[in-house]
Amino acid sequence: MAIMSSVFMNAQTVIYSNDFENGAGDAAIVGSGQIITDDDANFGNVFHNAVGGQEFRQNYLLLPSDIFANYVNNAHTELTISFWVKQGTAIDYFWTPIFTGYGDAPDFSTDPNGVNGFPVLALESRLEVRFNWQTFSDFKDAENVTGTNTLSTAWLDDQVWHFYAATFTPSDAKVYIDGVLQNHWTLSVNDGNSINGLFNAGADIDYICLGGNQAFDWPDIDPAYMFDDVKIYSDALTETQINGVINAKMNLTSINKIKGGSNGVVEAESYYRISGQLVGDNYAALKAGVYVKKTTYSDGTFKTSKIVKAQK
Repeated sequence: MAIMSSVFMNAQTVIYSNDFENGAGDAAIVGSGQIITDDDANFGNVFHNAVGGQEFRQNYLLLPSDIFANYVNNAHTELTISFWVKQGTAIDYFWTPIFTGYGDAPDFSTDPNGVNGFPVLALESRLEVRFNWQTFSDFKDAENVTGTNTLSTAWLDDQVWHFYAATFTPSDAKVYIDGVLQNHWTLSVNDGNSINGLFNAGADIDYICLGGNQAFDWPDIDPAYMFDDVKIYSDALTETQINGVINAKMNLTSINKIKGGSNGVVEAESYYRISGQLVGDNYAALKAGVYVKKTTYSDGTFKTSKIVKAQK
């Protein structure tokens, strides 16, 4: 399903949506991508952007060209780009883009790998962001509230579904994985290092790609990911709202998600992925990532909570 006019869902304004249940909808498949059916019934039909393998700027989903034009015309000053994503058949993906926007299709006349020009909006698999148009944002360590950018694709390595969300305001950008903040940059409007251009000139971004089409002339192949439930909002979703989207999708029924629980003796603890798969009962053996912890008590009651396991 695709939505081009604004609709309201839990006080958030969705300006574009595609769940692939009826195919690509108003998006166009470029290259060897296909709509396939996932084994998990929570996802159903999904988009695999490179069934034929990874190539340079060849395999992605081309979204409608007027998404950002409509957004700018309505004078919005916040944005969220979100989707579910799974590793799929990708092999080498540290440098691959995951979502990009430009003013034109890639040009292969001067470079066999293709070249993209301005404007540039690029969300990278390794959790970086790039934007350059009228105002410039390089999202370097110095702009990160922690002083250091988190650069990793380990979140994709387990080959299960994860929820990606990037939020923007004129002075702020954040990247979340599975509802957990990974990078947070603060940008100064006064020194020109801001993302204001996205809000006042974003209409120039009309070649909008999910799943590939690397920035500039950088020779990085498209990934081979699986995608579902693409949504673009004219709001900067909060962490609570992002987790609400995750919970609404998964419902965590396979782990009997409930509120509360007993204050009695703990009998067992189990760890699940947010998509519901049981991982095990040994916290020390968990890889870095986001999990749901289920605590079972001696009286038969239980409770669940989301936890983050840091990198060892």
